[in-house]
Amino acid sequence: MTQTPTRPFAIRGGLWLDKPALEIPPGCAIASNNYEPVEKGHRRWDGFERLDGRPKPSAASYWYITYETGSALILEGDTVTGATSGATGIATMEMAVDSGDVSTSNAAGYLVMHGVSGTFQDGENLQVGGVTRAVAASAASQRGAPDPDDDTLFLQAAIEETRDAIGVCPGEGPVRGVFTFDGDHYAIRNEAGGLAARLYKASTSGWTLQNLGRRLSFTSGGTYEILEGDTITGAISGATAVVGRVIVDSGDWAAGDAAGRLIFASQTGTFQAENLDVGANPNVATIAGNSTAQTLPAGGYYKVIEENFYGTEGQKAVYAVNGVGQALEWDGTYLVFISTGMTSDIPTYIAAHKKQLFLAFGSSLQHSSPGDPHNWSPITGAAELGIGEDINNLLPEYSQVMMVFGRKKIHALYGDDVGNWDLQPTNSSAGAYPNTAQLATKPVYLDDAGVRDARATQVYGNFSVGTLSGQIATLFKKLKKAGITPVASSICKEKTQYRLFFSDGRAFFCYLGRKVAEFMPLSLGKVVRCIHVGQDADGNEVTLFGSDDGYVYQMDIGTSFDGTAIEAFCRLAFYHAGTPTQVKAWKKATIEIDARPTIEIGIVAEVSYASSSSPPATLDNLRVDGGGGFWDVDNWDEFYWSSPVEGRAYARLSTKGENISIAVVSESAYEEPHILHGCILHYSPRKVLR
Repeated sequence: MTQTPTRPFAIRGGLWLDKPALEIPPGCAIASNNYEPVEKGHRRWDGFERLDGRPKPSAASYWYITYETGSALILEGDTVTGATSGATGIATMEMAVDSGDVSTSNAAGYLVMHGVSGTFQDGENLQVGGVTRAVAASAASQRGAPDPDDDTLFLQAAIEETRDAIGVCPGEGPVRGVFTFDGDHYAIRNEAGGLAARLYKASTSGWTLQNLGRRLSFTSGGTYEILEGDTITGAISGATAVVGRVIVDSGDWAAGDAAGRLIFASQTGTFQAENLDVGANPNVATIAGNSTAQTLPAGGYYKVIEENFYGTEGQKAVYAVNGVGQALEWDGTYLVFISTGMTSDIPTYIAAHKKQLFLAFGSSLQHSSPGDPHNWSPITGAAELGIGEDINNLLPEYSQVMMVFGRKKIHALYGDDVGNWDLQPTNSSAGAYPNTAQLATKPVYLDDAGVRDARATQVYGNFSVGTLSGQIATLFKKLKKAGITPVASSICKEKTQYRLFFSDGRAFFCYLGRKVAEFMPLSLGKVVRCIHVGQDADGNEVTLFGSDDGYVYQMDIGTSFDGTAIEAFCRLAFYHAGTPTQVKAWKKATIEIDARPTIEIGIVAEVSYASSSSPPATLDNLRVDGGGGFWDVDNWDEFYWSSPVEGRAYARLSTKGENISIAVVSESAYEEPHILHGCILHYSPRKVLR
């Protein structure tokens, strides 16, 4: 008996559109959406979910408990307390009555809760608002539904109830900034009315408004140096405040001519034009009036970095620019605006390099004195450099060099400080789009020719041959022609990815772990207005972004787009099994896949470059980006699923053609991501086309 030939190949390589069909490796995609390129293959992306410090939807679970002698209904959303244990939980849905009736106090059934704290006990009273409504007939068990279908239903309900409890960042308009610092998550949004912006921190009760403190300008009254922790007292008013930060903008304490700002959280009384005393030290400074409450300017978008300029432990802080006001420093307690002395002190880009804070003002690049982000005096090492066009990206600490980007030029800043700076153009005919430069294994950014790295720019200038994205160049051209612009970018170190986000809610994830960069598109359904990559309290990489709806979201978490089902597909290149003009009778496709056994996917087959002689079935509303569209599904759910070390999905085929393209389609809000990493095709040779 003749054995049916088989041809295996690895699934990897990302999306390829701009190569002849015979040049495209069989494991690459020719159409895809919401898959990401990773080391092992093509992975349906996790998604994202809203965040405000309360329990995360992705971590939600439910507890199942039976009850008896029920005398009143426990309703969805009620907080249930065990009278003996003190355990608490939130009713995920109205309690189910299997027998009896609450009107006769003999109802029996079960209750499903989420957000449980403590351990509910068998036999204790179940109370709402201190009133007993039933008696527990069992201990509460996590994921304890007796039926698998109920388990799925209850878990999904717990996820959605947990999601609904998470709120928007208060205010109006889009989220203006997000960042993570010391394990805490922060967001900035305009207050209602739009006159100023406010800073919030995520907490167990949601977004919590942060106190930005008060600022008091002073001039030295002598040589006594006011220190952090000192209590200042108005010599006339008697008002007092505990100093949190001392910023000297000019002069020197020792010379008796220091002038600057005192920052404190609050004060008692009202300062006036008077001298300040510190303990037994009189007249240590002079002030012109009362302190001023600090506020953030409305509007703008915040670019945030984290740095310790001082070289001693415990002085780490975040620094930010917003394009509408002064740069700022936040250490988790005190806000300090950074005064550079510029008449229009409104920087647009920020970087930390060689222990100096760099700020971009149009085409002017300025930096602080070494080791002091608040000192901008040329006498102590601050300086200014220019590149001849507006700066739109700064990438510091790349091989001891800082890359400075404009729209048409790129410069490299060599040296250590003002004593030996050397600003050299690396390319005078190619630059970057704003907010697209990131430091991966090398500087990566988007320009008119596509995504490229700094080394390729030096070699190829503005020729497209030097791009990383040559295999999908037509997609970027279509976006540009349609007026769809890049709005943000980020790096995901855990997945070795460079990510680009566009003004229509689209994104491109680029895997940089192999010789050839691999790109795949995603449709997020939300525009990324601000983004930040940091670390949570456990040191895990966290990517936050803010959007127009006022929510803050965490990426790479959950199983949906914040509750919306992820529609994903990945169509592989047409494969001819080494004989491009020979017809084959295709028998079976085996997809090797890492996944949970319960996922549902569709496997689609097209032959002979989707020839009309072999029309496929149709799946309505399937949208495909890429070279041409495939609105097709064949053999939906007609496969056999197994889950050993390597999962496999088997699809029986009955079609003929000289080549074949396999696609995988899925749509779910609750399925865990899967990775497509291999394909095995079974076929029988037939005639050769003449």
